[in-house]
Formats: sequence, C-alpha cells, structure tokens
Amino acid sequence: MSSINNSNFVNFNKTSNFFGNINKKNSYAGKNNEQKVNKTKSELHQDLFWTFRILIMFFKLIGLATFAHRIVIYKKRTLYTFQYSKIGIVYNIVLSSLIVTCYYIFISYVLSDDYYNETNLTVGIEFLRFVLGALSSCVTLISYCINQKPLVRIVNRLITIEHEIDRMYDLYYPLRRQRVFYTMIIACILNICLLILVLYIDTLQMGLDVWLMEDLLTFHVSWLLMQYSLLVTVIQTDFADVNRAIQSLTRINTPDLRLQSLYQTRRIVVYNSTFHQLLQLRDVHCHLCEISEDVSSFYSLPVVYGIVYFFLTLICGGYNILFPLLTEIFDYVYFIDGIVWIIFVIYPIFLLTDRITRILIEMKKTGNIVHDLLKCAIGKETKTELKKFSLQLLQLKIQFTANGYFTLDNTFFYSLIGTVVTYLVIFVQFQMASLFSSFKQHCN
Repeated sequence: MSSINNSNFVNFNKTSNFFGNINKKNSYAGKNNEQKVNKTKSELHQDLFWTFRILIMFFKLIGLATFAHRIVIYKKRTLYTFQYSKIGIVYNIVLSSLIVTCYYIFISYVLSDDYYNETNLTVGIEFLRFVLGALSSCVTLISYCINQKPLVRIVNRLITIEHEIDRMYDLYYPLRRQRVFYTMIIACILNICLLILVLYIDTLQMGLDVWLMEDLLTFHVSWLLMQYSLLVTVIQTDFADVNRAIQSLTRINTPDLRLQSLYQTRRIVVYNSTFHQLLQLRDVHCHLCEISEDVSSFYSLPVVYGIVYFFLTLICGGYNILFPLLTEIFDYVYFIDGIVWIIFVIYPIFLLTDRITRILIEMKKTGNIVHDLLKCAIGKETKTELKKFSLQLLQLKIQFTANGYFTLDNTFFYSLIGTVVTYLVIFVQFQMASLFSSFKQHCN
C-alpha cells in the first residue's frame, strides 16, 4: 500500500514538475518576446529620432520650418518640443528676397531666349508660370513666418497625442510603425532621386546656371506638398491607432464586428469598466480632428499657389513633349527630360491626394466601428457614451481643401490630369493651326 502511495506521489511530482517546467518555459518565452518588442521599440525610436532630426534641419534650410526645436529627455525617452523663433522669420524673409532677385534675372533670360517651338503664346505662358512660381515661394515663406505659432501648436499637440496613445494603451505595434516609417523614408528618397535626375538632364541640356534657377521653384513647391503629405500620414496613423483602441475594448477580438454580432454572439460585451477608456479615446479623436482642421487651414493658401504653378508646369511640360512628336524636330534627351520633369511634378500631388484620401477613409472607419459597438453594446453608461461619440462623428465634416477652392483627394487628382490633357489638346491644335497658317503665308 505504501509503495502504491509512493508511486502516486512520484507521478504527481513528475506531473507537477512537468507543468512547472512548461510554465517556466512560457514565462521565459514571454519575457524574451517582451524584450524583443522593447528592443524593437527602442531601435525604432532611435531611427525615428535621427530621421526626424534630419528632416527638420532640411526643412529649416529650405524655409519650411521657421520654429526652433528643443530635445527633452523624459523618463529615459527622447522627446521633441517646438517653440517660437524670430531667427527663422528673418531667414525666410532673406530667402524670399533672394528668390525674387533670382527669378527677376531668370524671367529676363526667358524673354530674351529663343527656342525652336517659341511662339507668343508659349512665351506668355512661361512668363505667367515663372511669376506664379516666384509668388508661390514668397507666399509660402511669408506664410510660415506669419503662421509660425499655429504650426508650433499643431506639432506640439500632435506629439502630445502620440505619447498619450502610447501611454494609455498597448497599441504600439513595432512592425506596423516600422512600415509607416519606411514608407515615409522611401517617399522622400524617391522625390530626391527624381530631383537629382531632373537636375542632371537639365545640366546636360541647358547648363548649370539655367537649371539652378529654373528648378528652384519646382523643388520648393514639391517639398511643400511632401511636408504636407508626411504630416497627414502621421495623423492618419494616429486615427488608425484610435480605431484599433476602440475595437480592443471588446472582449471578443474578430476582424469583422458585423459578422461577429450576427453569427457569433449577437452582442458585444463592453463593460462599464471601459467607460473611462472610451472617454479618453473620444477626447483623443476630437483632438486629432481639430489638428486635421488646423493643418488644412495652415497649408490651404500656399497649396493654392503651388497647385496653380504645377498646373501650368504640366501644360508646358506636356507641350514640350508632344510638339516634337508632331514635327520633324525630335531630340531624345529633350523628350526624356520632359517625361522625367512631368513625373517629378505629378509625384508630390499624387502622394498628397492619396494620403488625404486614406485619412478620410480612416475617419469614416471610426464612425462605422462606433455604430457597430452601439448596436451590440451592453451597459447603460457605455451606450450613452457611444451615442455621444456617434453624434459627434456625425457632426464632423473635415475636408482638406486648398483655401476652399477644391478638395484635395484622389478625385481632384483625376480632375487635374483630365484638365491638363484637355488643355494640351486645345493648345497643340491651336499651335499646329498657327504653324500651318504661317507656313501657308510663307509659301504664298
């Protein structure tokens, strides 16, 4: 009998040791995973820190960041704070004066230069384009001086919301953040590569002194739109985090809330313990909407001048490509330069409209998620809060516009391309008719 008890005791010890080893392995695995996640987070923070610092210095150099930045170490984390700076204002005023001087010289060069497809209409369009380009750069630089305080407020609030989301919720997915981070880097690198290619071809074709003045405006307007798109990308990422946080309030985690409510439980249990979390998420969402409106208001006036300048640039570039194809004069270098130039101009517009369309879609997702939770939630306080949240979302109508003239989304991009093509067809037909009439008069 004692031997049986001893054997049972030994078996029990073996079983307990077995499960104990499993628990130890699981705890070790959990610690290792946590260490890997923390390591990935720290590496990502370092990458973001250095990239962010390089971008700020670059934007300061071209006059698109007049504020001063300060590095603060808080709880072993490196944070950025921004503040008002008079030095940036003086720098932008000097830079705008230099731009006006350079383009006064270049406009006189354009009026005195002769090229093979020159007509009075092309000279007039080129003159108007360069005047609008110089005006666009000056308006942008002065706008950054006048609206420096709103821009500082926007960036500081955005950084505060970033840290608030990371502090309140475990939503910092390193892989997802890395994907957004690398996408932004690739977008900037691609724009720089296009710029280098344009400058190289223009140098071979026209010379150093010419391309330096001609490409300066396009470069400045292009990076204005790039900065706008990068800021919209950050806000869109925060909206996506808020949507994930609202979904994480449910006990059952499925990708489709509607399928879950219809086929699995008919109810999604959102307990009253999540009431304060829902309040915080609603406040964060409200702040993000306010930041989006401020961003749209800040960039609206410079974007109007930039889009009009790019519109005329696309027409001139398209005409320079099509005209040699319709005549006997054809130069491969000139043709390739026109193609690269058009891609360089279209790229920042496409990137901006695509990012704005994505953030608008993400905003609509919030309404759908809250509406699904409201239909299936249990709890009086939670239902009341969800109703307030839903009413708040229904009243919000955020649009990213160019000073109210047009909405900056993919629809605008399609309309812009269609308008450019239409004007190109009319322009080429008009030019061919004038050339035919002049040739006929010459023969007579």
